[in-house]
Amino acid sequence: MAPWRRKFPEVSVTEEVVTGRPSQVLTTAGHGRLLVVGRRHPGHLTWRLGPVAHAALHHVPAPVAVVPHD
Repeated sequence: MAPWRRKFPEVSVTEEVVTGRPSQVLTTAGHGRLLVVGRRHPGHLTWRLGPVAHAALHHVPAPVAVVPHD
């Protein structure tokens, strides 16, 4: 996060480390904020979501951005 914080200092970022099942943790933590979730599944020609990104998109009551991992 450090390079992005230097590049965009006006954007507030909250980092939090928690334990538990990822889909449950994200649906609880995403209230009232933009939730950014990575997508690791290969295949640049298809748009496939893993279970965590899918759960976030369907259950988080806030904006969700799914970002592919290079």
